[in-house]
Amino acid sequence: MPSPFSVDKPHDSRYRRRTQGDILETLIYRLKKSGIWNADLEWRVRALWKYGIEPISDPRLRSTIEGFLLLVPLAFFTDHASRSGNFHPPWQNVAHGTFLSIVESCVLLPGWARHVPEILDAGKNPSQRAIDLGLAATIVSDCWKKEDYGDIHHGTDHGRVAAEHWVRFATSAGLDRDTIERVAEASVMHMGVYAPDWKQGTKLSPIAALVNLPDVATSLPQLRLIYRNATVIR
Repeated sequence: MPSPFSVDKPHDSRYRRRTQGDILETLIYRLKKSGIWNADLEWRVRALWKYGIEPISDPRLRSTIEGFLLLVPLAFFTDHASRSGNFHPPWQNVAHGTFLSIVESCVLLPGWARHVPEILDAGKNPSQRAIDLGLAATIVSDCWKKEDYGDIHHGTDHGRVAAEHWVRFATSAGLDRDTIERVAEASVMHMGVYAPDWKQGTKLSPIAALVNLPDVATSLPQLRLIYRNATVIR
């Protein structure tokens, strides 16, 4: 079944010059050298840059997220979104599925931002700062679901594991403490009520809520009913 997500195919070499900065080129080289690079992964990587990285307006945060992606496990780029296959829609439970789920969440996040009251101004426009933090935390959140060596899956604690790696890297890169901590907290709590730290009465921070909404929306296995035209709504 083809993914419902697609990214515009570049029409000429100017697209490559515009979208492929030094860090992206380095990441592509790493993925090629590892032997996992193929056409499907290429379009997902380009889509992440288009919808998840380039829309981050803060240049320091954007470059730090780019650099972080050079260090994450290769399993982030190759693994299925659900180890058991009981969660996520079918097109995410194949190779590159975890990565695709992140891309799809990034696509939805600016729209969901209009439904988080705490980050809206008087005209109901979301804060760009909140969108920046939300996109960054969305990318960080699933980077360490699985390690490259050994059969190590971090289960529901993967947001925390990723956040710990993020804090170390971003601190060494000189990113400001407030930005580091907001991204880390949203990564830890991105699963909402299923996050290990959640308990009855826990209120998600606005950024964690912003990350949680598209994470839930893109992971629902019931989406297969819509994209397979099996829905009862005609």
